[in-house]
Amino acid sequence: MATRERLAAVPPLPPHARRSLVTQYLIVAGILGLTILCLLTLNLPSWERVSRGLANNVVRVLQSFVNPHLETAPLAMSAMAETFFMAVIGTTIGAILAFPVSFLAAANLMGGTLPSAPGKTLLVAIRTFPEIVLAVIFVVAAGPGPTAGIMAMGIHSIGFLGKIFADVIESIDPGPSEAIRATGGTPLHVFFYSVVPQVLPEFASTALYRFEINLRAATVLGLVGAGGIGLPLIQRIQFRRWEQVSMILIVIVVVIIVVDAVSARIRRRLV
Repeated sequence: MATRERLAAVPPLPPHARRSLVTQYLIVAGILGLTILCLLTLNLPSWERVSRGLANNVVRVLQSFVNPHLETAPLAMSAMAETFFMAVIGTTIGAILAFPVSFLAAANLMGGTLPSAPGKTLLVAIRTFPEIVLAVIFVVAAGPGPTAGIMAMGIHSIGFLGKIFADVIESIDPGPSEAIRATGGTPLHVFFYSVVPQVLPEFASTALYRFEINLRAATVLGLVGAGGIGLPLIQRIQFRRWEQVSMILIVIVVVIIVVDAVSARIRRRLV
């Protein structure tokens, strides 16, 4: 009885709110239906095959974390240092090259959407290729090693950072630029005394965030011979040396946690 009284006290939704609610339910149902359709069309393995693989491999990896192979620690730390240096160099190259391209892709500086279209198109084209594909290409071109990984991360970082940098430029406050123009300032004065001071903190923060992404990517690029800690990791996985795999994974996780914490602290101070 009390429940009926409480439900009766709730006012009915207005018509536009009911239509919005029905639309949201239909969108969710459509997404679920599309997901089920995609699952049915894929040639997925049976649950018995997945459970057998998990029992034979993943469980053994988890058990090996209790007793990691400590003699592998020096090798893991050396490979992780190389991975760290690859991420630093790749991010720096990407940030330097993305800086001029981002201004060419900013509609507010180029005078409209059409003049900025070539810059935006270039950034989209660069982002189309994931790091792993670029790494395979550069391994073929420059040979196995960290050089291929650095080039892959640097090129992909141009597309990512250039897009974010251009968005930052387009969201700056136009007031300082208009004030400089009103006092007879040239476009160069506007660029150096209004645009650059407003965007530099955001640029630095975004570059640090990209460094975190590149550090994680560098651990994977070694799987295709592009240097870093991925190479010794995949070698030990192929030979099922789970205790050594666990030691390498522990080093990766610890370094990434420390870098994430330090980077987040610096980015909070910048922005």
